[in-house]
Amino acid sequence: MDTGLEQILSNANSIQENEDDSEVIADLSGFQVTKAELFSHTREPAVTIWENRIKFNMACLRRFPGVTHIQVLIHPEQKRLIIRPCNADAPDSLRWARGGGDKELANRDLLCKIFARKVFDMMGWDTQYRYKMMGKPAIYNGEMLFLFKLTDFELFIIGGKKRHSYLPGDWRDYFGVPVEEHEESYKIDLADGYITTDKA
Repeated sequence: MDTGLEQILSNANSIQENEDDSEVIADLSGFQVTKAELFSHTREPAVTIWENRIKFNMACLRRFPGVTHIQVLIHPEQKRLIIRPCNADAPDSLRWARGGGDKELANRDLLCKIFARKVFDMMGWDTQYRYKMMGKPAIYNGEMLFLFKLTDFELFIIGGKKRHSYLPGDWRDYFGVPVEEHEESYKIDLADGYITTDKA
């Protein structure tokens, strides 16, 4: 056996043997749950909004296998957006995927100049950028949804040859949300101010 590997295994065994020496943490107050946006997340569910269109990435579609239509719900005060799987004939349904049936689903641009403009105005965003938000699974009354916080975004300059992402400036002062507030920040109640959008 390689002596380097022997050393690693020996160290691993000594760590297991010393578990009783590990520090007990009784209180997580003061800790922050680090924002996932601070790490590479190219394969994570995300939505990107331009000034005239919106697009959900393939990771979103894979979370809802076979779903071709969604409803988009938005909470103007909380600045949160939810996608909700629905039937094609449901009111305000949007086809977010190409394909279906025997063909594999693929994501597609949803052209929505009016909707996008309303979001940009609500958020005070600049139209020279596109904004990308990561999604988190959410459950409401047993229904699987996906939640996007519009305040937690990366922005990209449109038309740049090199891809540079920028995060909100106030993130410089902290890593994430305090532990005590983290779970609460992802709870949803669709009866509390969410509205469905018009067709994009």
